[in-house]
Amino acid sequence: MRELLQIGEVAKLIGVSAKTIRYYHEIGLLVEPKRTEVGYRLYTAQDLLRLQRIRRLRSLGLPLDRIKEILGEPDVEQEVMLRNALQSLVEDLTRQIIELAERREMLKKLLAVDVLDQAQLPGEAPSTLYIPMVRDQLGAYLANISEESWKWSEKIDALLGTFHWPESYCEGIKDVVQHLAEQPEQYKQLFALEERFAALASKPEDSPEVERLAEDYARSGELGQLQAMFSTNNLLGSRQLENTLMDLTATLVSPAQRRFFEELTRKLTSSESKDYQIKPLGQS
Repeated sequence: MRELLQIGEVAKLIGVSAKTIRYYHEIGLLVEPKRTEVGYRLYTAQDLLRLQRIRRLRSLGLPLDRIKEILGEPDVEQEVMLRNALQSLVEDLTRQIIELAERREMLKKLLAVDVLDQAQLPGEAPSTLYIPMVRDQLGAYLANISEESWKWSEKIDALLGTFHWPESYCEGIKDVVQHLAEQPEQYKQLFALEERFAALASKPEDSPEVERLAEDYARSGELGQLQAMFSTNNLLGSRQLENTLMDLTATLVSPAQRRFFEELTRKLTSSESKDYQIKPLGQS
């Protein structure tokens, strides 16, 4: 007649599943007990006490490897180890409480705004790509761009800054801005075109200015010089990245500006593009 408990009976007494007990055996947290002739495990009262302690320690948040370490020590040392483990848990929980409180305040602030823009949701701190540098070094030559247009450009820059572009691209932008700042008289026409592009934000998508501006940009020798600089240095490293950057920009620009990009791309890639005055960098 059987006098010891089998795994299913133990599981019910302890309040865990038989699968959990088997797992404890696999990882060495629970030693293998005696078995019946047909292979069923048989558990003693000592096994029950150990399982009960494991369950209680797990309920406090201790990981299984830490529990195994504690229970593997002599009884006189277990209390010290347990106290240290519980103190670590208190410290971890304190950090989590602080982080949760900060996250709750952040969520409350997000919910308090009138319009919840997904692009403004918190994430990795963005690093701006170009706008602060452009405003600092070229702002005097872009005097007719409104503050509203600057803020719109900053929004695009903030979006692009959330991605990890090749370092060569970030450095290349700095070189281009520096180049423009050192030779402002050579790029007067380009500055004027940029101001007209910024003004498109307030115009309807079907504005005739869209077509005119795309035409003027495509025929701009100054734009060709900058294109040559980017093309020569291969700043993004691939056509796919170039297309992706343009597509990301297009998600935030106004309908008229988006149509401008489409028209300019069409003009620069069409069979007629050879008629536009694209010049190598350094030629006037």
